[in-house]
Amino acid sequence: MMLYCEKCRIAIRGNRKYCPLCGGILTGTPEEDTFPVIRRPALTGKKVIRISTFVLFIVLIGMGATGYLAEHEAHHPLPWAPLVMIGAVVVWLDILLTMRVRNNIIKLLTGEIYFAIIVDYIVDRNTGMHGWSVNWMIPLALVGLGIATVAIARSAKLKIGDYAVYLLIDTVLCLLQFIFIMLHQNSFLWPAVISMAFYLILLSACIIFRRRDLKNAAEKYFHV
Repeated sequence: MMLYCEKCRIAIRGNRKYCPLCGGILTGTPEEDTFPVIRRPALTGKKVIRISTFVLFIVLIGMGATGYLAEHEAHHPLPWAPLVMIGAVVVWLDILLTMRVRNNIIKLLTGEIYFAIIVDYIVDRNTGMHGWSVNWMIPLALVGLGIATVAIARSAKLKIGDYAVYLLIDTVLCLLQFIFIMLHQNSFLWPAVISMAFYLILLSACIIFRRRDLKNAAEKYFHV
């Protein structure tokens, strides 16, 4: 038996509750769907990793084959082919990191910034070491990371113990900029020194005003 609208005096196929013409309530027994409903499978983290890995192999194999043919057949090497391959690997690693810690925003942001710092320093060093990474990118990225960490923690109403470890690691990493200064790789000291002072002030504020929370966090993470 099909659905029927008493007002419009028409039979309605399918499974409906209201008449599509007048909006009135239908009577009768709804029919089963004539055509099966095709549902899209959920795009899980494992599927994203598999797809990105497959795309990575396509890029690596494609660029490798193209570079080989250009060098040995056309006798015109492609200097940008290795850069494309390296970039593909970097993007793939970034996707793996995102999928692994996507449920922790602070951890995800911290990993992204650390990864960007390492990649930018390697690029700068292998392109003549002009110093843009150690002069500007690293200190500004670390200061931005510290501000973002505190802002996210405050908006999420986290306790200092939930993100103190991140601030401590960020402080240690920021102080490691002294290595670049000692190696004379940093030609403009202001951003690096200001970023180190920023983290020392931030860490001092945590110790002075949130000492009890830091103690509880130390007992939780280090069992002291």
